[in-house]
Amino acid sequence: MIDLLDRLVSIESPAGHPLGCHAVQDVVGAELAALGARLERHTADNGTPVLLARWGRQERPVLVLGHVDTVFGLGELARRPFTVHNGHARGPGVFDMKAGLVQLVEALRRLLPADPEPDLTVLLNADEELGSPGSEPFLVAEARRSACAIVLEPGGPGGAIKTARKGIGFYDLAVTGVAAHPGLDFERGVNAITELAAQLGELAACSGMDEGTTVNIGTVRGGTGRNVVAAHAVAEVETRFWTAEAGERADAAVRARVPHHPGAKITVTGGVHRGPMHRGAAATRLAGLARECAAADGWQAGELAVGGVSDANVVAALGVPTVDGMGAEGGGAHGPDEYVLTGSMPRRARWLAALLARLTEPGFRLDPVGDAV
Repeated sequence: MIDLLDRLVSIESPAGHPLGCHAVQDVVGAELAALGARLERHTADNGTPVLLARWGRQERPVLVLGHVDTVFGLGELARRPFTVHNGHARGPGVFDMKAGLVQLVEALRRLLPADPEPDLTVLLNADEELGSPGSEPFLVAEARRSACAIVLEPGGPGGAIKTARKGIGFYDLAVTGVAAHPGLDFERGVNAITELAAQLGELAACSGMDEGTTVNIGTVRGGTGRNVVAAHAVAEVETRFWTAEAGERADAAVRARVPHHPGAKITVTGGVHRGPMHRGAAATRLAGLARECAAADGWQAGELAVGGVSDANVVAALGVPTVDGMGAEGGGAHGPDEYVLTGSMPRRARWLAALLARLTEPGFRLDPVGDAV
């Protein structure tokens, strides 16, 4: 497992770099093909590669979701090469989620001798860290024909599974003012930065309008120089929320911007990007099965709700019972200190294999109707 992890981490695969992402898919795909998978390669409209691996009759398969892209740009590997020391594996993307991909391969090595043709689909996309803009149609198509979904995002503290996630909204807030010379014609100008600052103060105060709702001001750009009254300014804003209703209220708050200065114009673009992932009845049973499989191997799997967003939000929104966080145990996701606890990898691979074995048993069903959309 460490050798395969080294191979994957040593291929730089930033989101938006199809060549590197395709190379990681090649390595994992070869492993899956050697285990009897029927491979399909697709290219999304935005150029991102999508790899599908199928086994069985594909009637109501279990869907396993993973991604090969990372948040780290080219050159990060030279600064932070793959290492293993004192039970900690480090390197760009090792935790999110290349160790999860290794655990998947090992889990299938354990599962397939007992059941060479489980009703199973694996989808590996390459733009998850960008919000899956190109691969989303593939996620949706596979989810709609699947019985449930297992997502290989890293586990929470202690390796806990994730059964609820916040939804997220993306917005650009643009202000148009009137340029003027601040020394000769200051009163004629309408400062877009001043107007935007007032608007952002009001938006920041919307955090907490519902329990768990946050409004984050991510970037601000504006003006052309200190000797010009700024005619343009724009901010990137993000909202996160636990319920669809809270998302709608946050959306309305962002859109309800009225200029303080009568000469300013405000334009809001964007909207809700992902709805929340809910812990519905069938998802609750799926999580229970995951905990049972862990207990049978002698350990207790925790469970938690998190504020981050993943492809689990996409498939869960379709009513597909979903459990996330079945990937690696470690920490430091998206940061320079990310790590994986190598001693946990065989155990988590056994865990995934046991859960897949339960879910692909002939006649097994989580719920005849699934979760309500």
